Amino acid sequence: MLNKIKNIFLNNFYPISLYARQIAGTLILFIIARYLSIYDFGLFSSYKNIATFCFMFANLEYANYILVSSKANVKEVKLKISLFILNAIFIGILIALGSTFFKLDSHILFCLVVIRTFFDGTFFALILPYFQATKTFNTIAKINIVYAICISLIAIFSYIFKLSLYKFLLLNICLGLINFIQCSYFAKINYPLVFNHIKRFCKMVDKSIWAYIGVNIASFLFNQLSSLYVSTCLSKAEAALYFSAFTIAAVIGLLIAAQIQKMMPDLINNSIENIKLILKRNLKIMLIITGGLFIFMLLFGKILLILLYGQNYYTNAYPILLILMFGNICVAEAAVYGAYITASGNQKRKIPMQLEATSLTIIGLIILHRFGIYGAALTFSFAALYISYRYTTFTIKLIRAIE
Repeated sequence: MLNKIKNIFLNNFYPISLYARQIAGTLILFIIARYLSIYDFGLFSSYKNIATFCFMFANLEYANYILVSSKANVKEVKLKISLFILNAIFIGILIALGSTFFKLDSHILFCLVVIRTFFDGTFFALILPYFQATKTFNTIAKINIVYAICISLIAIFSYIFKLSLYKFLLLNICLGLINFIQCSYFAKINYPLVFNHIKRFCKMVDKSIWAYIGVNIASFLFNQLSSLYVSTCLSKAEAALYFSAFTIAAVIGLLIAAQIQKMMPDLINNSIENIKLILKRNLKIMLIITGGLFIFMLLFGKILLILLYGQNYYTNAYPILLILMFGNICVAEAAVYGAYITASGNQKRKIPMQLEATSLTIIGLIILHRFGIYGAALTFSFAALYISYRYTTFTIKLIRAIE
């Protein structure tokens, strides 16, 4: 029995580590929300969302592009990783400098959030293709777990000593820098080589990248427009309420990231029968877990909100939580089928479908903006349901055509 449990753990070590890292990131928000004022938590959440939106241009599905376009060739993967990480650093600098032209409550705080966002999200996404190509998932799993433990300890330390938001961010940035150096050294990413042969590196990027860029821009707009609207157009108290629900609902996103990253290499150059089995198995896992989570939130959502955030004010986010949970379940289903669309070389076929969903989001916000955070949540869920339907029907037709 123990050996069976051990084998299950080892076979799923990477997904477990990714869940641990993402869950730790989510728990951090719960911890700091317990001692920050509602205004400060709303400010941090808004800046975090804006920074994530801006970094969209640093990772327009480049991780998938690097893996697929290189056909998992390790040498080529490493070269492309170095180029795209330096591109992300350059974009981060532009975001920080560009913020000076806008009226922000704290430019220094925003810049710190930008740096933290790069280390915590963008860098991890761009370095991942190396571990996928070499299939050293256990190594990245160990890195994820150590990182999860460290950021959790930083959050607990900040809570105990009631550190300011600035000090909390600086500690996270220090950890991110250490992880950046560690991963780059392990993967032997040669950044100076890019500067010495910039033309050669740029020629490695073929025109197929435009399909990834187009899809990711459309997809990101669909996913983030509602949150961006809340971050920029509503009060910080309303933003705190929306993002308190958004953070919990995003737990479903943890499942999406882990499952898709794990199944993507298996969908490349595989038989159609195996692909059908992979899709069916992953979809079943996704729906069982997400369905169970929705029922749990339906029964205990209010209790969870008060336990996690420690203030009665956040129980008002309960209806928003259920709406966003439903939308994320739809996104989870779409992600499974979307992985095959990408792996099969049909990435560009996603663009019109994502643009349709983005258009629905814009129209929804225009119509429902008077309902504030409820309008934003409903708009996201309607668009998510639509993209789930489009991806599912398209993939079924694609598989039938190949058969």
